[in-house]
Amino acid sequence: MCIDLSKKTLKADAVDEAKKRYVLSKKVHAIMKQTAVKLQTPVLTLYEQWGWDLYEIGFDHAHDAFRIALADPEQVFSKVDIPVEHQTVLLETIRHKMTVNPLKIRVDFACTCTTFDGIEVIREAMLTARHEVNDATWTVEFKMIAPPIYKCEVVTHSRNEGEAKLKQALAVIKRVMKENGGHFKQKSEPSIIGDKGLDEPDLAELLDNFKARQAEDDSANEEEENNDEGMGDIDLTENVAAEEDSSEEEEKK
Repeated sequence: MCIDLSKKTLKADAVDEAKKRYVLSKKVHAIMKQTAVKLQTPVLTLYEQWGWDLYEIGFDHAHDAFRIALADPEQVFSKVDIPVEHQTVLLETIRHKMTVNPLKIRVDFACTCTTFDGIEVIREAMLTARHEVNDATWTVEFKMIAPPIYKCEVVTHSRNEGEAKLKQALAVIKRVMKENGGHFKQKSEPSIIGDKGLDEPDLAELLDNFKARQAEDDSANEEEENNDEGMGDIDLTENVAAEEDSSEEEEKK
């Protein structure tokens, strides 16, 4: 039997998806191998004990399980039968191998004001937004690109929360500009600066997808249990006896 390994007949999307899974699998194997060395256990044994189970608990890839384990280990380890000692060593290895890089998210906007103190109006709008949005955990920055175009940036580990903060800041600027006779226009949608994070979903998104799949599995299991309980009302012995009696009467006739 011959297996054709050529990529000529494959679609570009299928090739990219396979390449992505291959890269993620290499990262997972590097973590598993390092964990096996620390535990002085063959890596194949770890795969058989709990490694393969990471692909069966609702994640698209074990790499997603490792990323969630960085933020919330209980979400992963509660679904897999893994010894406590292995959990400790695995988490140490994940933290060493999978440092989560923050994302820089940016959105461009335009501000114009033709009043006598138009520059001060624009300045007040941005200072007001910074005062209302920024706190101990968030820092939104405003920079001028070329008048009247400005940019708003935030650095975060959560893409969804970062985009929400940018939208909140733009809403404040729009409000202040309108109150003082100025004009505001958003020039672009929030986008990630740089390549990091573009190919991997946000941690919050991974957790939401995982919880949704768990809920679907739970509802499916409940439906199966209800169907099984419904079969308990049927007395199969009486049906069999009735069929035997009817067959005997037919033979006598």
